[in-house]
Formats: sequence, structure tokens, C-alpha cells
Amino acid sequence: MDLILLPKQPEGLSLEKIYHRALSRSKELYIVSAYLTGWGIEEPIGNQCESFLFIVGKDFGITRKNACRAVLKWLPADRHQEFMVAESINGFHPKAMFWRELDGKCYALLGSSNLTKAAFSTNYEANGFSAITDEQFALSSEWIEQVHGVSVTLDETWLNKYEEARQPARGGKPKADEPVDGEEVYHLPLPAIRKLKGYQPYLEQRRDQMKIFRRRRAELEALFRATSKARNWNEARSDDFYYKLSSLWFFGEEGSRFQGKGWERKGRNSDFRELSKSLVHVLDAPFASRDSVVIREINRLTQLRIPTRGALFSEMLCQFFPKHYFVLNSPVQDWFAGLDFSFPRGLSKGERYVNRARLLRAALDRAENYPAENLAELDCIIWLASI
Repeated sequence: MDLILLPKQPEGLSLEKIYHRALSRSKELYIVSAYLTGWGIEEPIGNQCESFLFIVGKDFGITRKNACRAVLKWLPADRHQEFMVAESINGFHPKAMFWRELDGKCYALLGSSNLTKAAFSTNYEANGFSAITDEQFALSSEWIEQVHGVSVTLDETWLNKYEEARQPARGGKPKADEPVDGEEVYHLPLPAIRKLKGYQPYLEQRRDQMKIFRRRRAELEALFRATSKARNWNEARSDDFYYKLSSLWFFGEEGSRFQGKGWERKGRNSDFRELSKSLVHVLDAPFASRDSVVIREINRLTQLRIPTRGALFSEMLCQFFPKHYFVLNSPVQDWFAGLDFSFPRGLSKGERYVNRARLLRAALDRAENYPAENLAELDCIIWLASI
């Protein structure tokens, strides 16, 4: 391991050079920072980087809004969704970077330096830089995945709600009660269980449906993969897909389908080849870029005007990834509409869907003793609350 002890720079080694290397050579890159008070990186992230996440903390209001806006300005627009905040974590204190380069070798940078010019030069900082094994990188990726699962998009809506800690006057000392606490910025209330009498049988039914889906998952995935490779599409192929999907997914009492009938009226003769292509892209995506792939594919299906892009595609996302995605149905949409919450203007349908999914993940994670264990079960609770 190389030590980088500042303010004296080691011969031939600097934080700037390490960041330049990670940004220009990485295939996978994860940056986590307890807080962000400034942004001193000018090197753009290279197109070679396929999986990227940048997650910051918000404890005590130390993170500065201007620094976050500088990151958003630095990032390409299509990577804004990969800039996140550890919304439901109190005690998020890492300062680290992990990456895998194009040649397959993995590295880590850990230490005290924030991403500011002072931290790179004049501050007294201690950092360690080293190659790491594939096993160590896998371990760091699993840890990042846990953090990602309870983080939300860091955008203007979040920044507008976030409260910075007040800076002390020049020469003054912060008062003991100055820092704000680590409470979440988004207060997303889940349906109150005490108002839902008799919800247990419905929740058990949903869990039974999920068990049936798990038994048939391999066959369903094989159907979608085969359909995605079809050379052409016509009404006969559509009917064939529909009946195969029906037999595996929702025929009879042994079906795993969550929603009632609806999408068939407009979507039975849909181009299921295009929908299958999108689903396969999501299934094959690594966790760090899966949300971005979902955004891209929902937008692609919207542009193609595929009628099953909402009900069927979102249910498949929820069925295959019940902890991460929800069914885009009327009860969920109405529930969101009734909250005191608004998204930034100009979001695409894919971005709006993923932002909602992240909010639901974080809300469910911090809800103590809540009966729903994932978004598929939460869908059932929200449906009951809408009746």
C-alpha cells in the first residue's frame, strides 16, 4: 500500500493523479464520501466507465449544497441519476473510492481527504492507495450495493429540502446545538397499518404469489430471452407469446400475477419482442447501473409507444427484483399524488419511475416493524389503503 501523507506530496504520487487514473481507466467506479463540502475535480469521467455510483452522506448538515451542484454540473446529464445521497443512513462516515480498470485489476483509495482543493494540498491528511484482490473488490461492491439500496437521487428537489448546518461567524466557534441532526430529508409516510384491518390474508396471498413466481422464474426468463432474439414480429408471434406467458404467469389459481386484468385490452398484440429486449437488458445489468438501464429502457419503450411498457414491464421488474422496483399501477400513482412531494421538472418517465422506487426503498428501510418486507409486498399494502 502507498501512503499519501499531506500536505507534503509523495514523489510522483498525488491524489489528483489517482483520481485522474480512476476516472480515465475504470470500468466500474464507486465513490463514497461522508460529506461533501467542496468539489475540486475537473477531470471528466470517461466513456469507458460502465458502472458508476457517487454516494454522499447528509449527517449534521455538513454537506454543502453548492458542492453538490458543482458535482451535478461536472457529471454528464445521463449520469445525474448515479449521484445519490445516503438518505436513510445515520452514521454514514466513509471516505473511499473503489474501482476496476479495463484490464480487470482492482484498486482502492481510502483516507481522510475530502474532495476539495485544500484536502488535496494544504490540509493535513492521511490516505492509503493500493491494488486489491477480486475478492476484496467483490466485498466492497456488496457493501456499496447495500448503501445504494437505501439511498435516493441527489437532485434539486432533495437540495431544496435539505438544511445545511449554519456556519459559525468568522473567528467564532459553533454552538453545541448548531448541527442539525441526521434525520432524512424526505419524510415519505407509508400507509398506516393500524387503519388497515385484516391485511394479513392479503399479504400472505402476495407472498404465495411471489413463491409461485420464484418456482417459474427460470422458465419465464427463458421465454423473455428467446422472445428478445426473434428476428421479426407479427400477430401470430404475439399470440404465441401471450399464451406461453399466460400459462407460466397468471392462468388459474396458481398464478403469480399481482395486477388484475387490464393491459391485455390494449397490449395483447403488443410488440413483446421489444419489451423482452428491455427486460433482458435489465436482467443482465450489474447492480450499480441497473437503475440507469431501467430508466433507459422505460424511455425507449415510451418512444416506441409499446402499450405494455407500464403495467406489464413494471410488474416484471417488481417480480424479478421485488426489493428494488414497484408495480406502476393506479393505487401507487394515486398514493404518490396525495403526498406533499414534487419531482424536478423535465424528468423523463424512466427517471420519475426510478426516483419513486428509490424513495420507496429508503422509506421501507427506515420503517420499524413494518409488515411489508419489500416493494412487492408494499404494493399490496398501498392497494389495500386505496380501497
